[in-house]
This record gives sequence, structure tokens and C-alpha cells, in this order.
Amino acid sequence: MFTEKVTLTGHETAGELHDRLMAKGAGLLVKTVKAVESGRYNEHPQHSLIEGNTELKNAPKIFKDDCKIDWNQSAQNIYNFIRGLSPSPAAFTELNGKTLKIYSSALVDTEPGVQPGAFLTDNKTHLKFAAKDGLISLLDVQLEGKKRMEIAEFLRGVNL
Repeated sequence: MFTEKVTLTGHETAGELHDRLMAKGAGLLVKTVKAVESGRYNEHPQHSLIEGNTELKNAPKIFKDDCKIDWNQSAQNIYNFIRGLSPSPAAFTELNGKTLKIYSSALVDTEPGVQPGAFLTDNKTHLKFAAKDGLISLLDVQLEGKKRMEIAEFLRGVNL
């Protein structure tokens, strides 16, 4: 019955967007219930709300293998991939034979000669993975069998 536009920031994760939409949706639900109660509302078929598209489609199921990062992609695509899967089910890569889930990252400039999938670290403050055209700096991760943590804490407890 009622709609409200939401501006995407380009930096938030799917989980953060979910929380924003949840709050907006609650307000719209209250507004809708009050309108129905008073009898003052207009009905709109759902498909008419999507501009230029009259066919609704279901989203495909996400399997674990769909969440593995392909480091041969562009850095922007990988950054968006990580944001789109965070916090659940979470994008992941392999690190020293173990699964490393990535919940938050940042784009950084590329360094010449680094092969996609290779990583750079100072073993204290940063861990960066190379993509096809840039680097992804990991900010919030979880190694298989460990708790989720920020990168500096993670690096204090792992040998790379």
C-alpha cells in the first residue's frame, strides 16, 4: 500500500541494509495498518511497483560453493560480493588450507606484480588479498574453528 525509497550507500553490507529496511518496514507497516483501519488506502499490485518489469522472479538459493571468492574478478566485484554476503552466509577464501570467512573489507590500490589470490601482510595490522586489478584489505574475519575478529586481533594469533 505504501512505499518509501531507500538510498544505498555503496559501502554497507547486506546485514546493515537489512537492519535499515527492517526499521523502515516497521514504520510502513504501522502506517498501512492505520490506513486499513480507517478505510483510506489504495491497492496496488506488487508488480506495478517495479518500474518496467511486470514479471516477478524468485531469488536463487545460495549454496556454500557460491560464496567462495574468485580472486580473478575485479576488486570492485569482490568488494561488492563480500558486502552482499555479510554477515550470512559470508564470503570466504582459503588461507593455509583453512576456510577464512570475510565479513568486512576495503578497496585499496593495487601493487605491481601481485598475482590474484596472493596475500600481503605485515603480520600486525593488515592482510590484503590481490584481485585482478587491485587489493582487498580484510577488516573483519573468522578462521575455521575460531571466533570472528577484527584483522589486527586475527593477525596476533595466526602465523602467515
